[in-house]
Amino acid sequence: MLIDDSHHTMIVGSSLQSLSLFALSFAKPGQFYMIFVLQGVVSGFGMGLTFGPSMAVLSQHFSKRRTLVMTLVASGSPMGAIIHPIMLNHLLNGPVGFAGGVRASAGLISVLLLIACLLMRTRAPSTPTASASYSAVARTCSREVPFILTTVGIVLCQVGFYFPLFYLQLDSIKHGINAHFSFYSLVILNAACAVGRCTAGIIAAYTGLLNLTIASTAACGIVTISMIALSDISSVVVIAVTYGYVSGVYDAVLVPLVTVLTPDLSELGARMGICFVFTGSLFPTKPMFSGGPISGALLSSQYRWLIPSLFSGVSSYHNSRASSC
Repeated sequence: MLIDDSHHTMIVGSSLQSLSLFALSFAKPGQFYMIFVLQGVVSGFGMGLTFGPSMAVLSQHFSKRRTLVMTLVASGSPMGAIIHPIMLNHLLNGPVGFAGGVRASAGLISVLLLIACLLMRTRAPSTPTASASYSAVARTCSREVPFILTTVGIVLCQVGFYFPLFYLQLDSIKHGINAHFSFYSLVILNAACAVGRCTAGIIAAYTGLLNLTIASTAACGIVTISMIALSDISSVVVIAVTYGYVSGVYDAVLVPLVTVLTPDLSELGARMGICFVFTGSLFPTKPMFSGGPISGALLSSQYRWLIPSLFSGVSSYHNSRASSC
């Protein structure tokens, strides 16, 4: 995925996302294969094709405040995660039903993607340079120790990174907390995540991207392990707010960190693709795909929270160790 083709790639990815969401509304109970293909494959490819270009194209328009702009753009994801669960919860459990609710969601997303495609434009460099060969960039990356360590660190973090997002609601309910409040625990987490992503660029200007990445991943690991102590509403709020914020900071600095490690910005799109295809940020590859099931297996039917919390927390913490090498 090269930066020169960002606009066309964005259009293709947006079309796949819109198509998969509208087609999902026709799925019937028991048609797991259809849901898997539409959401797991088609929508996955669509998200992968839109994420990279939407971030990489910013490097063509901003230089001095590139990190700040990228972190602000990254805040859109948790903002959508605040609105969408509430909207879908009311639609799916109301008179509209599954089909109507999914179509309403697909319509909203399609309109937003259309606006993004219309506004997004690539910018030609002041001094024309030849487009980088993907294979040449891959060979260069394989010899760069900082890039390799960064990728390895992100892989380790992704294994345990999604444990609070997947299991905070369940942990809350299993500790006797009201199911209605437990549902909004993720809304609280995403609200804090949006704040974290918005402020990450400001903090990075003083601490440096690498230092902020190390600190945020270490904090993610510590907060994940602290889920062992979850017992009442106040502890759910503290964990949701704290993890939401530090995970938002971590998510926001990933793309700027890859940008800093890219000496030639014409290679940025390719480098993002190489890094994130291993870490699962573009497609649901091994770290992201395996972390949830492994944690679920460790949790077991007995709901023993100690082992999966330690596993996920230590996995996230190891990212800070790898990044500091």
